[in-house]
Amino acid sequence: MFTLCLVAFLFVRRGVSAAEGGAPLTGWYEPPNERGTWDIIVSCVLTLTICIWSALHLNVPTEESRLAQRNYRRARWIILGLFAPELVVSTAFGQFLTARWLRGEIRKDAVYRKEHGTDPGWSSEQQLQEWSITQCYYAVMGGIRMQTNPECIPTHGRLSLTAEGVRMLSFLGRLPEIDEGQIDDKSKADGLAKFLVVLQAGWMIIQTLARVQQKLPVTLLEINTMGHVVCAFALYGLWWSKPLDVKDPTTVLNEEWQDRLLSLMWMCSPICWHNDDFISEIRCLQYTPPSERHLPSAAPSVNTEEKSIHTPNSPVEQKPQKTHFSVGSIGAQDPIKFIGPLDQFQQGGVDGEGLDHNVSYAVHGKKSFKMAKEHTIFFQLQKPHHGLHHSALYCRRALKDCDSHEELPPAAIRRWEHACLAVDDLWTACATRPEFTAYFFTASTLGSTAPDDPAMATKFVGEVAYVAAHVPNFPGLGYLGSVNVHRDALKSVVAFAGAAYGGLHLAAWNDVFPTAAERWLWIGCALATGASGVLLALFFLASQKVRAFEHLEHLVRNSTAVRWAGASIVTPLFLTARVFIVVEAFISLRRQPADVYQTPEWSEYLPHL
Repeated sequence: MFTLCLVAFLFVRRGVSAAEGGAPLTGWYEPPNERGTWDIIVSCVLTLTICIWSALHLNVPTEESRLAQRNYRRARWIILGLFAPELVVSTAFGQFLTARWLRGEIRKDAVYRKEHGTDPGWSSEQQLQEWSITQCYYAVMGGIRMQTNPECIPTHGRLSLTAEGVRMLSFLGRLPEIDEGQIDDKSKADGLAKFLVVLQAGWMIIQTLARVQQKLPVTLLEINTMGHVVCAFALYGLWWSKPLDVKDPTTVLNEEWQDRLLSLMWMCSPICWHNDDFISEIRCLQYTPPSERHLPSAAPSVNTEEKSIHTPNSPVEQKPQKTHFSVGSIGAQDPIKFIGPLDQFQQGGVDGEGLDHNVSYAVHGKKSFKMAKEHTIFFQLQKPHHGLHHSALYCRRALKDCDSHEELPPAAIRRWEHACLAVDDLWTACATRPEFTAYFFTASTLGSTAPDDPAMATKFVGEVAYVAAHVPNFPGLGYLGSVNVHRDALKSVVAFAGAAYGGLHLAAWNDVFPTAAERWLWIGCALATGASGVLLALFFLASQKVRAFEHLEHLVRNSTAVRWAGASIVTPLFLTARVFIVVEAFISLRRQPADVYQTPEWSEYLPHL
């Protein structure tokens, strides 16, 4: 205590001596109310890094991916976030819609079983479980994989379940038990870390608003950074419950029932497409429910009589074919390509043309096409008790626009046998809940003698992406699975986000630019970005209300001329405008008015006399 008192006395005495020596004394001293160019660059670059790097929540990578590949993937998304942040926001919005939809569907299944009872053959806890939004996000990002049987699917060891695949498991009461605590352990960030990042990025908004209120100029770099900060807030809001940077997914161990479902899911999903011909293994197999298999018409047959070929009174020609795709079916994107050229398409085998009557043929116009080799084997294997039958009336691979004519491998036969069992389970579940039949099955009047009678429609299993090698971050604007009902909302979000991004930069219309040419280029690029977003938003909204616009959108999307113009003209101009906005935001700092370097007077916002 004595020592502390002595030290304090010496400091006080030294201060008195300095005052007696005539040294000037000063009270509270304000620092210079200025900032430098380097301060602006550092502040904006750090904020951009935080907004783009830390807010990015990518899906689970592929099993074969290495560190360099994962870094490359992240770098591509960072570049996309730098030049087109609205696309990243739209990706997050699409995943949010899918996760929310999946959680709602799982809850519907649990509520139904609580009211009507569970399947006694399976665990009641498994059938009654409900998932949180975090668990649903984990499924949407490809966090759940199922081990395959090499005898059925030899090309992949593990397959990622999509949201559709998880939804099917929930519908059948086979939802895997995924612990939310384990998901949190896999995630590389928690709510507190996200909150601190958002708080730090929000400081840029406070500074910019203060400058505007005090009529101080704002640099183009700060305006560009403001746009990324707003996008970061949107990303954190949409991805708040999504795990961050998960590399190791959860694998569901193989069981016998999984072989059945995986076989069916594989045959329906794009992963089984041959030579990128967009034709799945399930495409040509019609389904006969158990209650209809005793009927004579259920057995497959090949009619080789000449009268079955192109006749004026053919019911197939008299009335147009009608196909009601399952909800979320990939074929609904382009029905004509999905079904094939069906005018005068009939079964055949024509006398006098040297055709083998022991195999099946398909007739298109006046030409007969031999059925694909891989499908002729079904006519020796399939029996009346099988649910999936290959019909000679409709063989998609028999048409000349499909070049896949390979021998059917043993694994494909094994998949078909398993799928016959799995589809019966799916149909039985739909029988108790008929409103979900349209989610899993496609009804078509292909070859029907009564096209207007729904009861006479041929049933096919819906082609939906149930499994994949990995789940992409952005599924596209045309297809979101059963949540496809929200595709128009996603398109509108993309358009409005682009309009908002362009409008924000258009706010610098009267700012000071180094040269007049740079000012007009900036205005042109911002106006093109914003106006295109507004026009697309209006078009997408109109397509939801007016059927003519919906047909127009389909024609535009499938037009070769439009695709060429988009790839050769629109896309390069769009990329040039985006790159110019970012580059000009930095190079414009070479000549700025002096007031740019003044900082706001924060004392104006504090209570004082």
